Amino acid sequence: MPDITIIIVNFRGWTRLSLCLHSLNVIEDDRFSREVIIIDNHSDDGMITSFQQLYPKFKFIVNSGNNGFANGCNLGAMNSLSPFLLFLNPDTVVSGDAIFAMLSELRIRRAFSIVSCRQVKTDGSEERPYGKYLSPFNLTGWLRALNKIAFWREKELFIQTDDYIYPDWVSGSVVMMNRENFHELGGWDESFWMYFEDVDLCRRARHANGEIVLLKSVSVEHNHGGSSRINKKVTALTKAEVNISRHIYISKHESGFKAVYMHLFLIVNNLILGFLPAIAGTVFFFIKSLNTFSQTYFQLLLSYFNVLKKGTWLSKRALNFVKISSQ
Repeated sequence: MPDITIIIVNFRGWTRLSLCLHSLNVIEDDRFSREVIIIDNHSDDGMITSFQQLYPKFKFIVNSGNNGFANGCNLGAMNSLSPFLLFLNPDTVVSGDAIFAMLSELRIRRAFSIVSCRQVKTDGSEERPYGKYLSPFNLTGWLRALNKIAFWREKELFIQTDDYIYPDWVSGSVVMMNRENFHELGGWDESFWMYFEDVDLCRRARHANGEIVLLKSVSVEHNHGGSSRINKKVTALTKAEVNISRHIYISKHESGFKAVYMHLFLIVNNLILGFLPAIAGTVFFFIKSLNTFSQTYFQLLLSYFNVLKKGTWLSKRALNFVKISSQ
């Protein structure tokens, strides 16, 4: 039995995935054994065969459709053998030291429910793969910016030691868990098709008295956009899904006036502030960056219409939405 299973969910992000798999393939580390499972969310482009030939020691599983990140992760966990699980984005490059450091923490410190580590870009600059739960003060980028300069700002100060940061959540791009904890939490919530499933998982882990920890001693290289920036259409779709997932998270974790306010604020912000950029993107459709605004706006309109029609915030792409619709 391997010590750890590394689970990667891919959808047509082959260029970045090749770098990720190469980094895993060249690891020679007698401190731990591993299996690698790649869940391909039905890319259906003929590329998977060549990757299976390049990496015969890795397990490739083709999903029934593009069922989202959470569903892919759960499918990978179902087919794994080890007592520890590392969920890894396909646009990451990892080392044996980073994997062993996270694995060692989970083995030693039972209070740690979810462990991650620092993330850096190719140029070495630091990312910030952690943060606070959604609140009325950090719903959008401009609210977060205003929050930093206003006297009433909600400070993003987390408990830190020389070795650890204890944030509210860590990015789903690098998440390691004990299998037992993973199953106790019920895995990833498939109500989320893409985005905020990591915040949700961390919040549920915290409610179960688990600790969310980011290691400061090791890092993973992460270059965003492996699957979510393939082309203009996919970029618009994923940007719209960010907003839909915010609504799903709010409906799950907030209630009463606070939930109503947060939902309404997002709707007004998305539809009013996004209107003029969407018009500009329609008129100047030949400018790619502007046209993405209009396509994102159109996707959001369709999503909000679907909320009124179906009575749920779930994305129609989420597997849980499909299950509800079939009932």
